[in-house]
Amino acid sequence: MAKFINSKKYEGVQYYLKANGTKSYYVRYKDEHNKLRRVKIGCETEGVNEVYCKNKRVEIINAIFKGEQPPKIVKSRNKKILTLDYVAKKYFETKDDSKSTFERLSKYNKHLFPVLGMKEITKVTKNDLVDIQQKTLENGLSNQTVNMIIELFGTIFNYGFREEMYETVNPSIKVSKLKVKNTRERFLNKDEINELFKAAEKYDLENEYGCFLELFCKLSLTTGTRMESVLHLKKCDIDLQNDIIRLTDFKGGGEIYSGYITDTTREILHSTLSKIGFNDYLVSFNFDGTKITGRQLQRRLKPILDKLFNEGLNIKDRKNRIVIHSLRHTFASQLAISNVSLRQIQELLNHSDISQTVRYAKLQDDVNKQALQNIF
Repeated sequence: MAKFINSKKYEGVQYYLKANGTKSYYVRYKDEHNKLRRVKIGCETEGVNEVYCKNKRVEIINAIFKGEQPPKIVKSRNKKILTLDYVAKKYFETKDDSKSTFERLSKYNKHLFPVLGMKEITKVTKNDLVDIQQKTLENGLSNQTVNMIIELFGTIFNYGFREEMYETVNPSIKVSKLKVKNTRERFLNKDEINELFKAAEKYDLENEYGCFLELFCKLSLTTGTRMESVLHLKKCDIDLQNDIIRLTDFKGGGEIYSGYITDTTREILHSTLSKIGFNDYLVSFNFDGTKITGRQLQRRLKPILDKLFNEGLNIKDRKNRIVIHSLRHTFASQLAISNVSLRQIQELLNHSDISQTVRYAKLQDDVNKQALQNIF
């Protein structure tokens, strides 16, 4: 006879260990005749856990209290429960083995799986996500990181929806984003941009690296895409005939969007493309077509940025220090200074919400500037 073990957390929830070591879950309750009953809910291999059983027991007791028939648990127990973890595993199987994917998987395993991993994904509520939001804040994570955790849940949920696993509204869209104070204000002016190009070209020549650092800087500053997106560019992503660069927004879940070839990048792209294969990576050491990691790039570009723009600045001075991400900030800032509309800047940066782009509006001050100059 099976030995049932009572849950230490939830009243009326029991399980016993099967021969293969997996748990088979049951709930106990008193029926409408006040007789004690035990009903099998399912096995952990089907995604059933103690929380799920607790919720089912509450449903049964509430139905009996209202004089209704309790849910038909036994008949439905063989139905596979679609847990968040099941959908998450399918989602991550579609991702490449990049630093960005590793970081997102790490966030999932640390913050989402322990709380919601074994819960039926369509039963996750706004309140579940708000609880995670509050707990991660209490653990000292930044507003930006907390937002990324909630966005990751939303991305996984949307993947399952696109794959027609379910038809339910994504609960993450009901969760308000935390305000993020972006303290990074410094960007490069045109003279400093040219100074950086020259320093990168000199570094490539001295180290016999082909043109990898110069190419990275020029692509970053003329597309505004993030570091990982530039490092993932391949020859097949470049359309010379139409001056289009196919970019991947890894922060936005792998969405594809367009960047454009300019006079700054046309010549160096022509030269690079003639030396590499169709599926080779653009930014590579001496045109060998092998992808460079973010760490390899950081190790070579950061000292140049520090020497040119950060001397005398405190290492914690986020407001004024120039880092690799400042190249994206420079791209957007120079567009704003040239009075490119915020809507266009939003599209070029691939911001999902224009509220992310509004910060650049303060640079579009030609009218105020002209009024002041007319007086003084």
